[in-house]
Amino acid sequence: MGYRRSTALTVMAVTLAVSCCLMFGMPPRVMAEEQVPDQALVFVQDHHLGESLGWLGYQVASRTVTFATIVQAVGRTQAQTLVQDQLQSLQPQYQSEWDRNLAAAYAQSFSSEELQQLNTGEPAQPLANKFRTKQRDVGMDMKGRSSELLKVFVSTALDSALKKAKP
Repeated sequence: MGYRRSTALTVMAVTLAVSCCLMFGMPPRVMAEEQVPDQALVFVQDHHLGESLGWLGYQVASRTVTFATIVQAVGRTQAQTLVQDQLQSLQPQYQSEWDRNLAAAYAQSFSSEELQQLNTGEPAQPLANKFRTKQRDVGMDMKGRSSELLKVFVSTALDSALKKAKP
């Protein structure tokens, strides 16, 4: 049986990605290493909620001076391709931590039982409403947990793309 992502979860993933992008300029919170509940990680992974890492990385990268330097060296289209290729190449190294951080953010707003209900794809209306109203909280929490990870991911990709752009 194939996986089918609900429209609500797709919209939520995009909303979370945009929220993280908009909040990226805020100072990060320092988080202690914590245990992530299995149900939260299953929820994030089963619904592919962390897939925004590459897209978000590109949004951040494309606003940097380094990206502008690459554009000057090779042109906009080639620069976009170079940076996207580097982000895609590096994403597997960062994806697991990104997913764990996102799962921890969800675990702060939802119980394991609620996450299990959300994971089934058909939560009761009160839980569906809570899910929608908690997205900003989850986004803020995720930003605090992951802004440094995102910075390292983007700067590593940009550094590699810049080296490839120079003759």
